[in-house]
Amino acid sequence: MSETVSGRALLATLLVCSLVLGGCLTLSPTVSADTNDSAVFEDLSPTESWSASGIRVNATLKSTSAASNVTSIAVIQGNGRTYETVDVASGQSTVILTLPPNTNATLVASNSVNSTTIGTLNVTTGGNEIP
Repeated sequence: MSETVSGRALLATLLVCSLVLGGCLTLSPTVSADTNDSAVFEDLSPTESWSASGIRVNATLKSTSAASNVTSIAVIQGNGRTYETVDVASGQSTVILTLPPNTNATLVASNSVNSTTIGTLNVTTGGNEIP
């Protein structure tokens, strides 16, 4: 039993050290966006107090007819490349997204059935990056 606990402790220590030394650890991640004029997004909030390669965000969708037609949300980086695409089920009101840390991105909500963009939202992520 003590070998298993020691092995897990060692693995956890190695993981944390590699994240810190790799420069990809963000403490107290933040996400900001102006959702007032969005037909799709109600709120965005980080799900955790730290992040490694991306900031996990809880995206709450509005109760609008436009939001009910969303079937996917793409996270587009500042360089125009897709960072992540997440499917949205019918009736789903919250979606977990992963955003690139400490940069700007655009969320693109679309309906993949008829290939239409329903809404976009510019977001900025931040936090205390450990170099």
